[in-house]
Amino acid sequence: MKQSKKQIEERRRSLITLLQEHSSCRVSFLSGTLGVSELTIRRDLEDLEQEHLIERFHGGARMIQIGNEQTADAKKQDYSVEKDLIGKAAAELVPNNSTIFLGSGTTALSIIKHLGHKRVTVVTNNALAPVYTDNEHVTLILCGGECRLKAKSLIGPFTEHVINSIFVDMAFLGANGIDAVNGVTTNIYQEAKIYESIARNCTGKIVLVATGHKLGKTYTYKSLDLNAIDLLITDSTANRRPLFDLKSEGMQVLFADQAIE
Repeated sequence: MKQSKKQIEERRRSLITLLQEHSSCRVSFLSGTLGVSELTIRRDLEDLEQEHLIERFHGGARMIQIGNEQTADAKKQDYSVEKDLIGKAAAELVPNNSTIFLGSGTTALSIIKHLGHKRVTVVTNNALAPVYTDNEHVTLILCGGECRLKAKSLIGPFTEHVINSIFVDMAFLGANGIDAVNGVTTNIYQEAKIYESIARNCTGKIVLVATGHKLGKTYTYKSLDLNAIDLLITDSTANRRPLFDLKSEGMQVLFADQAIE
């Protein structure tokens, strides 16, 4: 019986999840786990390879590893002044006695040092968070999971399990790119899955923190639709055209180095 497009998409999402969980998988394992023929699995893997999501080897496949990703230390040096201003503006929005989520990335990480005397529980998949604060008013909860060594972020099924077990009052998320048409995107599939999980478990506002150069850019994996974001905090170096497009879609924008528009 011919399968619907929805069934094929769901199976391929399951394939990617299995490849992430096991690093690499044999075709026979994927076939048995998903209950379809090895021929069907091979066709799926061919299509996913053409989309540059996976790479095949004889008898199996693995997720593509991003080899030229910047380290967290290198990213920290880029746009450091803008990131600090964005972190300060975001921290001012954090209510006292609240629980917040901080995403990975150096822009989101800059929030933690500006929390001052607010009593805040910070849930994060950012492995560098303990280095950035010794504030006795901050209770820090690391999500655990696999650590991406270059980016120092925690990813994978264990990370998602912890996030799915916690409800937060606000979430502050970074991004590789944000675009009026394609929403919030990233180069890392597992990061996109984490954003989907935290969006479900955030009872208050979701705030995107991104330096101006990321506006108008689109990367491989969608993290969130634009309508999931309540506020974008950026800086005034942002290109006017993508900024205009985002505002036209109803996005509220706060310039960290100016006033809200």
